[in-house]
Amino acid sequence: MNKYHVIEASLADTHRLLSYRLNSKLDIHLNIKGFNYAWILDSIQWKSDIRVLDVGAGYSRLPSHIALTHGCEVWAVDDFGYSENGTFWERNQEPSHYIDDHPEIHYVIGRIGDENLNELLPGSFDVIVSASALEHVPQGDVVKVWSHMDQLLKPGGLMLHGLDIAFPTNLGWKHVALAVLFDCFYPLIPRTLKQRFVYETPKSYIRYLSRVVSLTGNNWLKDLGVVNMVLNPEIVTEPLEHTYHRMVKDGQTEARYFRMGSLLLHLKKGE
Repeated sequence: MNKYHVIEASLADTHRLLSYRLNSKLDIHLNIKGFNYAWILDSIQWKSDIRVLDVGAGYSRLPSHIALTHGCEVWAVDDFGYSENGTFWERNQEPSHYIDDHPEIHYVIGRIGDENLNELLPGSFDVIVSASALEHVPQGDVVKVWSHMDQLLKPGGLMLHGLDIAFPTNLGWKHVALAVLFDCFYPLIPRTLKQRFVYETPKSYIRYLSRVVSLTGNNWLKDLGVVNMVLNPEIVTEPLEHTYHRMVKDGQTEARYFRMGSLLLHLKKGE
């Protein structure tokens, strides 16, 4: 099991989001994905010899920005919804046309964790990033996905992932109490339940990763508690406008607003 030093494990905050909007060279939106883009760009000293993999990039502007602005060799892996046939992908540009329009990116069609992605060589990337992507991984595939990313990352390499994570308040205050208990008694909870509720809280997700990687650092779970997530007004939430756009674009007229935050993980792999 490879060791990773936790450089940052936190929740996206409004102070940084506003600062990023003022100072970022990438025109970011005031939402979770905009925060994740800016946070990734701000967290690395970019050099042209860095080899980057963006996991679940889809139509993201991030990989192209990194390649064109910093001269990095950038790869992106995504299946562009081919396996889902959902309306989200129908309202975007045809993937093959989009890929042709961005020759600066090495696109790999598929999903991370697939052993048949032969284009992605073990130990070949200095940095692996994702923005609002890993939360779409089915619970049963989380270990497989992280194991694959660990194999692809060089010793000493960096991982930066921003995951959308739902607020427990979306299901009422009784659910908040259950989420607090879930965190408190996590060591005693059966493994099957840990997998089923891997996205239940920020802490539960990070703790579940111990099945794949060994995380080291000081007090990196301190500010990820359910109470802080729910009550701290500085925690970024997805704007209500985001839900409205989904209703309009995808015809989801029965959609309701769920508060979402962003769990930030910045890890360095042991040498």
